[in-house]
Amino acid sequence: MLKHIPDFLKALPTALFHDMQRGEITLRAMSLVYTTLLSLAPLLALSFSVLKGFGVHNQMEPVLLSLLTPLGEKSGEFTRQILGFVDNMQVGVLGVTGLAILLYTVVTLMQKVESAFNHIWHVKQARSLTAQFRDYLSVIMVGPILMFTALGLWTSLQNTDLVQTITQAEPFGSVLAALLKLLPVLLIVLAFTFLYLFMPNTRVKPLAALGGAALAGVVWQVAGWLFASFVVSSGQQTAIYSIFASLFLFMLWLYVGWVIVLTGARLAYYFQYPDAVRMCQQPEETSVQTRELLAAVILREVGQRFLNKQTPPTLNELRRNIPVSRFLLEDSLEDLISYGILSRDDGEPPHYLLRVSPETLTVADIRRHFWQGTTRQQRQAQQIQQQTGLEEAWLAETAMTPTATVQQLLENAASNRSKS
Repeated sequence: MLKHIPDFLKALPTALFHDMQRGEITLRAMSLVYTTLLSLAPLLALSFSVLKGFGVHNQMEPVLLSLLTPLGEKSGEFTRQILGFVDNMQVGVLGVTGLAILLYTVVTLMQKVESAFNHIWHVKQARSLTAQFRDYLSVIMVGPILMFTALGLWTSLQNTDLVQTITQAEPFGSVLAALLKLLPVLLIVLAFTFLYLFMPNTRVKPLAALGGAALAGVVWQVAGWLFASFVVSSGQQTAIYSIFASLFLFMLWLYVGWVIVLTGARLAYYFQYPDAVRMCQQPEETSVQTRELLAAVILREVGQRFLNKQTPPTLNELRRNIPVSRFLLEDSLEDLISYGILSRDDGEPPHYLLRVSPETLTVADIRRHFWQGTTRQQRQAQQIQQQTGLEEAWLAETAMTPTATVQQLLENAASNRSKS
């Protein structure tokens, strides 16, 4: 395993470059900027109402101020405006309709975030609606309490006599001072780690999430310094936007922030599945031939286990015997499931089973599924055939004479029409 690390580190920048070039991350970041603008005030209002019940709502301002520090002098202005919106949005007097709209707005933001993370992790299925409300609202309610409780405990710990005594003794005082300077970065890394573990609708390994969060946290801090320098040096340029300058800078920082967060999620994906970095330059859309080849080798593995009365394979077991990228394998498995040839159980990890007996499943059936597609795709083909007037006889002749030229086929069709 260790001998592959240098190759992985060499291929990682190329993989990230191709991700940026394809626009997956940047496009999702743009979408999240718009959703964040609409949902920020309701999200903070909901968290604020929970924090107010525990008497720690006054700590929200310094946290927001630290997050918006890259905006320079405008960070205080934006913090006051956001908290003003939150104060005006009294959750307790909204009523049933208002509270429902508030919850819907917050859940919609979380849905967009989950969709972006699922896309990055190549997860096809999102959480169910019940799971969304359960998981999202529990995080929104409990997350701020845990965060501000931890900050309060840290502040209280600093004021204890024991810590004061330790700070006066060197080198412990210098070490503690350095830790205090690193505290914002550590909090960001912990927040990103939780986000990478929780948001994708798949099992993420803690070390992979921590690795992506550590790099994203460092980049976040560096980007904050660079953005603050940009804000300071662009006073004359922002004057062009007049009253929209603050909003422009806020949206720009939101975009930069989401790009960093989603890039960290992609890093976590690469850390968990190192083989994916070597597949980034391959075609995104596979040909019918490639899909048939992958289907054949998958059915060989699953069918052999079925005939030998062995436990059905998991994705990782198939990966060990089929040397292709994980997302290509997952796409092929989803094809076979949609065609009704395979099924997936509810195990952890899930197993893939034959849904059709190998005694009745023919090669022609498999090829017909890949050629004709799903039931909806078959109806689409029939509709095109009817609307364009393609005749079954001419299509059958085309399939039976693959060496015939287009001119010969057209002449034969014209001859048949004249005879009839």
